[in-house]
Amino acid sequence: MDSLYVKLFVVALLGGTGVMGKTNVFDRKMLDYIYNSTYDRSHIIANWTGWGNSSSTSDPCLDKWHGIACVEEGSVHYVSEINLPHHELFSLPEDIQGMKYLSALIVSENDIERSGFPMGVFAMQTLEHLDISNMYLLNLTLPTKLEMPKLRDFYGSRSRINGLFPISWETPNLENLVLNDNELIGYLPSDLGKSINLKQLFLQNNKLYRNFPPEYGNLHQLVNLSLVQSFQSQYRGLCSSIPSTWETMFSLEYISICTFGHLPDYIGNSWQQLREFIIVGGEYVGNISESLCNLNLLERLDFSYCQFIGEIPGCIFSIPNLVYLDLSHNDLSGPIPDAIGNAKNLERLSLASNRLNGSLPKSIGQLSSLTSISLEDNSLIGEIPSEFDALRSNGHSLTVYLSYNMISSIGSGLEQFFTYIYGEYNGNPFQCPLPTYVRSATCSMCNTGAKHNSCEECVSAGCGWCSYGPNCVEGTHQGPDNRYTCPEDYWSFQTCRQG
Repeated sequence: MDSLYVKLFVVALLGGTGVMGKTNVFDRKMLDYIYNSTYDRSHIIANWTGWGNSSSTSDPCLDKWHGIACVEEGSVHYVSEINLPHHELFSLPEDIQGMKYLSALIVSENDIERSGFPMGVFAMQTLEHLDISNMYLLNLTLPTKLEMPKLRDFYGSRSRINGLFPISWETPNLENLVLNDNELIGYLPSDLGKSINLKQLFLQNNKLYRNFPPEYGNLHQLVNLSLVQSFQSQYRGLCSSIPSTWETMFSLEYISICTFGHLPDYIGNSWQQLREFIIVGGEYVGNISESLCNLNLLERLDFSYCQFIGEIPGCIFSIPNLVYLDLSHNDLSGPIPDAIGNAKNLERLSLASNRLNGSLPKSIGQLSSLTSISLEDNSLIGEIPSEFDALRSNGHSLTVYLSYNMISSIGSGLEQFFTYIYGEYNGNPFQCPLPTYVRSATCSMCNTGAKHNSCEECVSAGCGWCSYGPNCVEGTHQGPDNRYTCPEDYWSFQTCRQG
């Protein structure tokens, strides 16, 4: 009987809940601070279960307060998780580092500013998940040395974090590092190569510079890598050749980088899991490697503005899962490969602003998934093939951009194509008269097919054609929209009508 009285007495002391082990006093104090650091407490009381009740009748762990998880050690409960994203918080307790069992701190999309964020968070040895993204932490500087042995996830994107990027990373369990769209400066530390469990590394749109560390070749589990810095920033310096050691990044599925030089030949054989390959602002010497055609899982390939030269490898269009291909604004030449018709899953294609020549391949009409095709600002000649009419039967909307080429005629049977599909065709020397159903185009009296070895006759007739760029407006040295100058020195042979 005596033992029964003792048990009942203990239960009474613990608030009458019938469960032994209330929340640790210190942790409860930290939660009370958080409660008092909100802009709208009436909202909290209405929507946060348990919060706002400071009496002993409500316990954060035993009563399962909203956003709180706990662990039990001995006869005491400790807070292990604070999960309060988008909850109108403006400050965290300065002593939060003392919550010795806290493994998750998720406070993204709150109103916490630098003055309300304790630096002790970055010294918490138990923390596994940290999310401070989408806040206004202006002037928050990360420690030079980050020593958090259990940290697995660090999310801090779009929070105005600035200062030097940490040099030393003692984070052996780190899996996700997402600090994009901040104001971090400095160079990529080779130390991150020791975090061999890293799966996501998103550092784009900061102010980082220098070369890619060869040590990142140790990141065999890395799946997503994005390092492109802002185009609007003077710190567009994180642009480097791809190290040979990166050949062992066997798990890569997504990569977005600024790089230059030659693409390593190993990419097509070693990065077999790659689904998206994006190069922004690169400067290349040489052609697009045919080894890329071995990337059978590739869905998106964006090599725009990279200064590639040479012809487009026809095998690119045989990549079975390719959905998006952008090779625009390079220096590619030669014809568009007839193999383009093999890209049955291709939805968006841009080959604009190159030096492509030859005729439009009839096989383009076989692209049954196409929603957008941009071939403007090249030197394509001949007619728009009748086979293009098959594109309108795809069952979805389609846009076609063929402006500023040297296309001169319209194939037969395309009335429905031009009627129902949006297209832009201006800046081409179409023969007159044009069919009435062709919109966004004009015909040129200069295009009768008469060839001349010099420009003199054409100039006297008020006709001119640039070998680089669009058709000159008749009687001028400019293109139709005045964007292109057209000095006579750059005119090629003309086709025009005398008088």
